[in-house]
Order: sequence, then structure tokens, then C-alpha cells
Amino acid sequence: MRTSARSLRHCQLLLMGSFPSSKPYDTRDHLDSLVVDGHSREATTRSTTSITMHQLTVESDPPNSIEYAKGRASPAEAMHSHENSRNLKQVIQQWTSSERLSYSIELIPKEDFVLDLSRLNPQPMFCSLPWISDNNLQYQRFVDTPMLKMTAKIVPHCSVMNHISCYNITETQVDKFVEMGNWNLFVIRGDTVGENQRFKHSSDLVEYLRSKNNPEMTIATGGYPYVHPESPSLDYDVKYLKQKVDLGVDFVLTQTLYDAASYLQYVDECRRAGITVPIVPGIFLPGSYDQLETVLNLTRVNPPADVLAMLHSHALDEPDVFEAFVVKHFVELVRTLRQERPDEVKLVHFFTFNRLGLLRKVLDKIADLF
Repeated sequence: MRTSARSLRHCQLLLMGSFPSSKPYDTRDHLDSLVVDGHSREATTRSTTSITMHQLTVESDPPNSIEYAKGRASPAEAMHSHENSRNLKQVIQQWTSSERLSYSIELIPKEDFVLDLSRLNPQPMFCSLPWISDNNLQYQRFVDTPMLKMTAKIVPHCSVMNHISCYNITETQVDKFVEMGNWNLFVIRGDTVGENQRFKHSSDLVEYLRSKNNPEMTIATGGYPYVHPESPSLDYDVKYLKQKVDLGVDFVLTQTLYDAASYLQYVDECRRAGITVPIVPGIFLPGSYDQLETVLNLTRVNPPADVLAMLHSHALDEPDVFEAFVVKHFVELVRTLRQERPDEVKLVHFFTFNRLGLLRKVLDKIADLF
């Protein structure tokens, strides 16, 4: 089993892999520096305990009197009883039928991160919370993980889409995770594939989830405009994605995007292949050039040479100059996507690393699109 650092990349950077994993990738030191907002006091602390998932007994919390998320309920009860943990199909209908642009955000689960959605205008359609494999593997119950504790705090205010990883998870654990009320799911393979794990590919987990015949369950999966780093070609990528979508995927969320042309080409290829579900562009707003370079290395995306050269040309920018570039570039990106494909781009997804100040500056610049 690989160390925790090697499994963090897929959950914190939306590496939604479905191809055989070939090599380890150590990222913890870099990722800790990316989560800089939200009064985090635990960015550099880790538990030394690591327990493989198949050794755990994952249960739901019993009813208790803990006040949670403005109500007297356990985290499990808060999730199971609230429609925002299982209503993403309705949310999809809202954004796909609207003439205006909508957006969603990804947050990193931190127990001491305080999310004040009232500071975001407009508010996101949903929040996505990544699966931190080694972190989750430290707990005997899913409900004790930072991801689900944060879910219980958010669901009274906003829909939540939780990631679920194939890594060493069993059918029983998947069933219990869903029974807790987690019906909005982003399915990932993860960087590490155990030799004897039940679900080798994300398509295997999608197929299993759909076999449960829950019509209210929403399943999303990843897409790669710059081609998956383990894939031989874009055609192969799209062919595999089509097979997965046919198993019951409701929408596709792309890896970090830096230019409009690559997204448009990717969407065209997907449509020609017969993929009809929404394809949502994913956008990372770097707070510094170092963060940009770190994420480029971690995600292993390969934007066109001219796009990379443009990004690298800002390596020596002062912080305020770099921030101004980021706001300008990604505002223009969103506007171009919206202008070129208004019927396709009805939602954009921002990977925030809990840095909402920069996000607010971008939202202010595209307020007329909402």
C-alpha cells in the first residue's frame, strides 16, 4: 500500500483516474501549502495511524443529542435527513434549463474551516468535497472523517457532492456510505490501485452503484481535455468515457482547464462519440506562481505549448501583479467559454483550495453572466 501522500493527489486536485496506475507520486508537502484560507490550525499535522479500508467496520452514527448543523443530530443523521445530500438531479435540472451561468466549488475538508456562503454572491449550485484516502482510512466509521463532518455542516445551506474512491473500498462499505444519505457522488479511481481491491476502475464502481436501482442517486465522473496522463490518446480517453457514461453517469467534470480551445475540442470529440451528458469545465485559480506550478506538476496536465508559455511568463510577477493576471485570464476564459458555447457552458466549477477571496474577485468580474 502506498503512503498517504501518494493518494492525496486524486482527491485534492480532482485526479479522477480510471486507468491503471503505474508510479507513486509524493505530494503532501506541496498540497499543505495550497490550503491557505479558513483559519486552518492543522495544515501540517498528521496522524501516524494508517489502516487499510478492508480492515475497517464502517458504520453510521447512532442517534445522539449532539447539536450539529443548527440541529440536534449526529453528522450521519444530518446527512441522511437533508435533501441537499441527495438532490443533485434537481440541481442539474436547474442549471441546464437556465439561460444564465451558474457555478460550483470544490473545498478541501478541514474540520476548522469556517464556510460562510453568504460571502459568495451568487451562491454556488453545489459544493464538492474530495475523498482523502489515507485520511479516511484512519477512521473506523465514515461519519468520523473530515469529509463527512464538513458535509453535515454544509448540507443545511447548499447541496453537497462527495467524492468516493475505488481504493480498497468494499461493496459493504459502499453500501453503508450510500445508506448514510450520500446520494450525490463523484466517482474516482484514485492514484493507487490495490492488487486485490474490488473496484479496479471507476467504471466498475459506477456499474455497481447503478445496480442498486436508486433513481435519486446522482453520479459524476472526470474528463480530461488535455488527455489523461496514463492514456495513449484523446480518442482512447473519449471512448472509455463513453463506456462509463453509458453505465449511468449524469455529468462529467473536467480536470483543471487553462484555455478555451482545448475544452471546446474535447467537447466536440465527446459529442461526436455520442456522449450527451453535461460536460462542466473545471477551473483552478492559483494564488501564486508557485501554486500554479505545483498544480501543473501534480495534475500532470499538458496544455498547448503557447498556453504553457503564457502561464510561465508570469513566473517573476509580484504577488499583486500575478493575482491581477489570474483574475483577468480566468475571467476571460469563462467569458470565452460562455460566448462560444452558451448551450454547453451553463456551469463552471472552481477548485478553490478553500481560498475564497480570489474566487470572489473573479465572481465580481463575471457578475453579469449570472
